[in-house]
Amino acid sequence: MHSGCKWLFIAGLSQFGIFGSFALSAQCPAQLRLPYNSSWLPYVEVNANKVTGTDIDLIRQVVQDVGSELQLLYMPESRALNDLEGGKVDLLFAASYTEERSKYAWFSQPYRNEVSVVIVHPLVLERYPELKNKTTFWDLARRKLIGTVNPKGFYGAAFEQLKKQKSVQHRLVAIFDAEQRMALVLSQRADYTVADKASIRIRFETQPMYQQLIALPFELDSAEIHLMLSKKTVSADCVALINQSLSKYQHP
Repeated sequence: MHSGCKWLFIAGLSQFGIFGSFALSAQCPAQLRLPYNSSWLPYVEVNANKVTGTDIDLIRQVVQDVGSELQLLYMPESRALNDLEGGKVDLLFAASYTEERSKYAWFSQPYRNEVSVVIVHPLVLERYPELKNKTTFWDLARRKLIGTVNPKGFYGAAFEQLKKQKSVQHRLVAIFDAEQRMALVLSQRADYTVADKASIRIRFETQPMYQQLIALPFELDSAEIHLMLSKKTVSADCVALINQSLSKYQHP
């Protein structure tokens, strides 16, 4: 998501001179409201008095570059997209592009890629050893497997089509909380979940309870990841400034 999608921002004040700040502020709002909820390593880490992570470090610099100040709002993930559409918040990050979302949100240029993988309990793999094959996974997901996913997550066009099938809908459990999704697989109440590859690697390394779970040996999807900005509160000119800033930090 992903996301699906995770959302968090930290404010920075512009380092531009007086004239530069005035010119920028005419294009970007003086404040940008951005919701956050929980840690999602390596991209976001929320501690009592400090927020870090690879996405956050990049975003801090972008916010500083465009001369805006960020207002951080704690918010359940379930509300974030709706509030962006309604203009109650201005900005989300770690977002996958979809046509539906583009009706109410601008998308920045991509700033990283996200790879989705399928997580299963080893007993599921014993029961269906052919799951190691991607084509077989799609077949069994249509016919038999019980899955759990983020209801606002996007795991690629093929998975979106899978979700629309009536034979799948009653076997797909929608849960926002990643820990709960993992717990369902761990307790064998779900056969699989979908997770970000980089994030799940860290989870396996740092949380022993999940180390028995297995990531199937294929990529379910690989997608470009963007910032999303509300069309109700952010102008296209501001998005252009954000893209200029992002371009400075892209790896060759």
